[in-house]
Amino acid sequence: MVHHGNIDEPRITHHHRLFAPVVSVMGSTVRRKPNLVEPESSGSATIRWRNWPLVDAPQWSWLLPIAVLCVGAVVWLLGGGWLLALAAVAALAVGMWQFFLPTTFEVCSLGIRRLALGRTRLVPWHAIRAYQLRSTGAVFFQRVDPTALDVLSSFFVPYPHDEDEMVVAVRLYLPNAVELS
Repeated sequence: MVHHGNIDEPRITHHHRLFAPVVSVMGSTVRRKPNLVEPESSGSATIRWRNWPLVDAPQWSWLLPIAVLCVGAVVWLLGGGWLLALAAVAALAVGMWQFFLPTTFEVCSLGIRRLALGRTRLVPWHAIRAYQLRSTGAVFFQRVDPTALDVLSSFFVPYPHDEDEMVVAVRLYLPNAVELS
């Protein structure tokens, strides 16, 4: 379903085939993993990789769970209760879910997909107005001139093992987007 409105405003629509609520933000679509396969518009290759920092980087990945537990201990000592500490640990764990759970990314002719927890988020190429290539991945923005607050609504995609492959694909699919330095 295509919605031709302001891409800055979140909107809730219903997909007529799946009868499941679809939430759209930044021109992306989030829904349960569909049973139907979306056809590619061309015969181009899809880059697909799994990102799971907790497992893929064992030399430093233990630091974040220890830090979350330390925050819980500090909240327990200063807050005076285990329930508040448990809530703080749970909130941090939920906020950092991409670190604790595997996420699959796909770069294809339709856009960039993130598959996690049985849900798919597709950010179509036309919704991306600017991007920044960083040392660990690419950040995609919906505005040509992103402000400091636009980082909160941006979409970060870590590089696959061959980062040059993703850089070439991004530059190929986003010829009119602004590459920020």
